[in-house]
Amino acid sequence: MLTEETIAAAAHGPEIPKRLILVAMDKGGVGKSFFTILLTQWLHAKRRPFLAFDPDYHNSTLTRFVPESQFLDIRHSENLDRIIEVMQEHPLVLVDGVGSQQRIFLDWLEETNLLQLRHAMRLQLTLVLIVEEDKDTVHQAGEAVSRIGNQVDWLVVKNQKSMTSTRIYDQSKARKELLGCGAKEMTMPKMTDHLVVQMQQHSWTIDKALEGDRLFLIDRQRLVDYRKSIFSHFEANQSILLS
Repeated sequence: MLTEETIAAAAHGPEIPKRLILVAMDKGGVGKSFFTILLTQWLHAKRRPFLAFDPDYHNSTLTRFVPESQFLDIRHSENLDRIIEVMQEHPLVLVDGVGSQQRIFLDWLEETNLLQLRHAMRLQLTLVLIVEEDKDTVHQAGEAVSRIGNQVDWLVVKNQKSMTSTRIYDQSKARKELLGCGAKEMTMPKMTDHLVVQMQQHSWTIDKALEGDRLFLIDRQRLVDYRKSIFSHFEANQSILLS
């Protein structure tokens, strides 16, 4: 539980707007960490300071690709209180997702009354939902918005790693409810398979892969084009991604 001291410090501290971004999806393998890594690269490019947390105690992908990120054990929900504590020094905080843990994030938001306290704390909340062309991710997105409603900013990421269609989501009740709550949407295009393999083998971010002569010219251009595309989506949604 958040302490009164922590809340008071947030409410009466310097007039600095804060934003907390939670990647809140249960299903594994949908691109939560990939999205978070891309977002950290965009923030670096914009020279915006941030702190990123990796809650995956089995597969710490974020800390492998972004070494400055910190591990956060959310198996004990009270550890999530640390997020608010660090926001006095880090007004923009990202928390990567981990499979089967969406409920922990949502329970914590309700248990701490953070959704009601956010105005006094000058805190803006963004929940990121990653959907694919399957019913599971769409169902989980629907469950999340049914619980939280319009009390946060929503960003729905349509991951095209398996197919470009998102018909199941596009025609769903979940999408209608999310759009009714002001949700924004973006696309995360598929990256060329052999580039994904190389980046995974070497734990390269796009920026690292583009350093020096690591790649052939045509592959460098593929990555440059991919970064330009994904960054344009972040730019279009920066109102809910920056503090």
